[in-house]
Amino acid sequence: MAIMQEELPIYELTISEADEGNFEVDYIALVDRPAIQRNFQAFADQFVEPGESETQEEFIGRCIPAMIGEGYEQDQAAAICYTKWRDRDGMGEDFEESIKDIPDDVRANARNAVEWADKNGWGSCGTPVGKRRASQLADPSGAVSLDTVRRMYSFLSRHEKDLESSKSYSDGCGKLMYDAWGGKSGLRWSRNVLRQASEVKLAIQDSAQRIVSGALMIPDKLILRRDQQGEYFIKFSPETIKQIAIRFAKQGYQRNVNLQHDKDQRVDAVLFESWVKDSERGIGGMKGYEDLPDGTWFGSMKITDDEGWAKVEAGEVKGFSVEGIFQYERAEQTKDEEIMARIIDILQSIG
Repeated sequence: MAIMQEELPIYELTISEADEGNFEVDYIALVDRPAIQRNFQAFADQFVEPGESETQEEFIGRCIPAMIGEGYEQDQAAAICYTKWRDRDGMGEDFEESIKDIPDDVRANARNAVEWADKNGWGSCGTPVGKRRASQLADPSGAVSLDTVRRMYSFLSRHEKDLESSKSYSDGCGKLMYDAWGGKSGLRWSRNVLRQASEVKLAIQDSAQRIVSGALMIPDKLILRRDQQGEYFIKFSPETIKQIAIRFAKQGYQRNVNLQHDKDQRVDAVLFESWVKDSERGIGGMKGYEDLPDGTWFGSMKITDDEGWAKVEAGEVKGFSVEGIFQYERAEQTKDEEIMARIIDILQSIG
């Protein structure tokens, strides 16, 4: 059942320049579902979208050169662009859930790992999931789901560095488990599959730079919250967001980054750019966010953490989410409260 905004109370979360210490944003989380409902932009080709009055020929003619310019091969660029056109009105078909067309070299890597383990044992290497994945890939008739491809890409991109210290199956667990998940061929294949599914795209500057940019906070955006107090909306004014951004920088919190608001999952990253859109001062927003109003807090983050970046590339985290402590002020009455207040006023005037 849809939640009507006027049925729920709205609280404005505030801090002021005079507030000391207790009220602030002290962490930025990389999350899968940003509360502000705007993903960050880790990838460039999300900017290439069909225009409202654009024909298919016009869009494809514009899109393919842009994708090639971002590093895609001709066939990859064409696949992405035609998918974007097909999906422009939500008409795209679901990506094949059961993927059987797994390249021979991917299967061969997994089969080599399984055969070696059958003779020598897995030892302390691998988890039950990793061993099942190896058997699944090694089976000539085995199929995988798109979710499994995401996991393959996440694992292989995160553990590629293990091959520096493990050159053979008998040299630690790195090489053995890497091939069990499909090896370097599996990394290339899973990346291409996700690209064709429009889930992994090329980074804005360069994937080697590991930079994501986007909106951190949007003024007057109603955000639904549920807790022991019930359901309600919160929002931030442009002035409050400006004070939050100032205090965040003043306190030196730029390296306070975690995953999914879990402070035990710290991410090696830094917010190296931070600005608040202010048209009067000539400070604009970002390409792709032209619709966001003055007072929006934008930022760019450099992620050096291998696991954190793998989650970005795999689409497991999609945006920023701030966390902190604020004062609550009731922004407005619900409709029922407004009616009750009017009744009380009438009764008092009668009395």
